[in-house]
Amino acid sequence: MSDKEELGLAEGGRYSVTTEKDPRSRGIFKGYAMLGSESAIVLEMPGGRTRMIPISRIIHIDLLGPADRRKEEKRPESAYYG
Repeated sequence: MSDKEELGLAEGGRYSVTTEKDPRSRGIFKGYAMLGSESAIVLEMPGGRTRMIPISRIIHIDLLGPADRRKEEKRPESAYYG
């Protein structure tokens, strides 16, 4: 891994998540969400289902395929609307 590569989950990347209850969930990372007062990761599962996995239940995450950076939209660093 080069010094310029960022560590962390990238939107659009394919991941396998192992939790206490579910041996393996595979899907495309869509972002983060709140479940009550707890943070969760959001995966788009095969068939189009969406799964929210509480972060406290995750044992480990494996990268199956990186996000396609060519399709990534440019987002402004910050915006101010007055």
